[in-house]
Amino acid sequence: MKLRHNAAFEARLLVELVAKIKNLDTIIALESGRIDLKCPCGAVIVPPTPVIPNLKHRQRGLLKSQIRRHLRADHGISEETIRVVLKEAFAD
Repeated sequence: MKLRHNAAFEARLLVELVAKIKNLDTIIALESGRIDLKCPCGAVIVPPTPVIPNLKHRQRGLLKSQIRRHLRADHGISEETIRVVLKEAFAD
């Protein structure tokens, strides 16, 4: 069983992650560049991947699932919190 981080660390981690995700979502929407995502903890969530215009919706889905997996497995964050974070990060 993993130890939970304190609330301040978890909040900072989630806020920084949302900011990074919003930036990546803008890149995907522009259909150019590369997406890569590193958690504020230092772990690579999504390695550098070129944005493919025909697959942008699938790439957003991949990004969401990788973030969900990382937050759940590595940080022990609840599914409800992850759902709220992803909703905020990918809000249109």
